[in-house]
Amino acid sequence: MKVVFLTSNYPPEVWAGTEQVVAALARELRQLGAEVAAITSSDVVHSGQDLAREQFEGVHVHRLFKKLGEWDHDGFVRPRLLALVRELLQELRPDVVHVHSFAAFGVGCLQVCRELGLPVVLTFHDLWVTCARYFRLPPPQFVCPTGTDRGPCAGCIDDALHLGTTAVARLLEQRDAALRAEVALASTCTAPSATAARFVRECLPYDGMIHVVPHGVLRAVPAPDRAPAKHPGEVLRIGTFGSLVAEKGVRELVLAVAGLPCELHLAGRFVEAAFGEEIRAMAARQGTKLVERGRYAPQDRHPARDLHLAVFPSKCQETYGLVVDEALAHGVPVVVSDQGALIERAALPGVIATPLAQLRAVLHDLGRSPGPLAALRARVPASMPTIAASAAFHFDLYRDLSVKPR
Repeated sequence: MKVVFLTSNYPPEVWAGTEQVVAALARELRQLGAEVAAITSSDVVHSGQDLAREQFEGVHVHRLFKKLGEWDHDGFVRPRLLALVRELLQELRPDVVHVHSFAAFGVGCLQVCRELGLPVVLTFHDLWVTCARYFRLPPPQFVCPTGTDRGPCAGCIDDALHLGTTAVARLLEQRDAALRAEVALASTCTAPSATAARFVRECLPYDGMIHVVPHGVLRAVPAPDRAPAKHPGEVLRIGTFGSLVAEKGVRELVLAVAGLPCELHLAGRFVEAAFGEEIRAMAARQGTKLVERGRYAPQDRHPARDLHLAVFPSKCQETYGLVVDEALAHGVPVVVSDQGALIERAALPGVIATPLAQLRAVLHDLGRSPGPLAALRARVPASMPTIAASAAFHFDLYRDLSVKPR
């Protein structure tokens, strides 16, 4: 069984959530006997070389470089890149193509697969097919619409493009039509959460089957790596980890712990240095001790091991939330916002989902006396499902599709 992943980026260049999932899925699929290759893009601008051939953890990675004029703000059809994708698929001759993201290559990738007679599994890792901003998080003056309404979208997108709302509205119409046609070419679709599937069904819209297949923990956590419970007299350690950006609610987290005797641990990279300085100044003004871990790699000690409580107050319409699984797998209870798929996590033992307006009250209730936090920790599962289950599900999909007439 030969599978080609189509992605917008691939490790080691980028280690964001989707890239981590895709690399872990490839690792598990190879354990099941699949041969996996990847066609991906880069955040590095084309400098005379169309293609770089790499290898990462046993996966042959074919990295295409975009020229100026082939990025999101320049449109959603990129003929040169589509031609290169076609050439690579003809060279690799896979049994199945698993499209994890075609945003970097633009609309037309699934059409290329159809013309080559290749079945396609399409996974909705993000909301790009329903939102040109990916995460349905508009600037403060705009409110995301529901369903197929695009009323506020023209102004929201024009806030970045400055083409005029009439021109942007026309482009959005064309984009919607092209994406609906593109998604309709998928042989089957999956999504990591019911929320992600619902957004696609309602906002694209799409009336086909979408299998909900949670990612799970990307690596099983051995029992010795689970974080110890808070001891009497020990300083409470509250923290978050991942990408440290305003959209993930880092500012709201700092404000929420004001006046609470605790250490606030931040692990990850501040994407914008100015935002990092703002967070440090805010913590200093309110007297909160800030502990910065910085960037961490998969092979490093996981930051959850140093926490008593993990908090992920994202403001985005999240489609999954790997960090929640990682915290729970390390024995750490979790507080999340109620945005997107995070609200689904309220059904998990050891997790509290709350509107951001109530975050301060929730954290102070948990931190002021040992009972509530200990009770929340006691409900954390002894183990969490891993991505091996997702790999087995997708492997069966590939096998079924590869034997069907094309």
